[in-house]
Amino acid sequence: MPWWSWVLIWVALGACALLVLVLGAVFIVRKGLRTMEAFGTELERVMPSSRALDPDDGGLAPSAGPAPGSAVFADPAQVRREYAEGREERRLARRDRRVQRRALRGQPQSLADLGLD
Repeated sequence: MPWWSWVLIWVALGACALLVLVLGAVFIVRKGLRTMEAFGTELERVMPSSRALDPDDGGLAPSAGPAPGSAVFADPAQVRREYAEGREERRLARRDRRVQRRALRGQPQSLADLGLD
């Protein structure tokens, strides 16, 4: 075999390898773009227009909760009281969900859940 046939073989192998790499990169980029589009769609489904734009404040609408960092300058007794109230609300909400779930499934209720203990 003449020497130039080896050069031709290696050039063809390099071109094929380059083609496979380019096609693989195109495939991965397109797959990534589809994934990001699906993620955006699901994010909109989960959080529909919860961040409506308000032209008065120059951007996002104000949140319902306190401003970030406001607890740093708040009275510690007030923050403790708010935390305790929130904890009690969450506990009662869990209890209500548990009672409702057990009623739907026909399971016996706990006396503590019904407030009879």
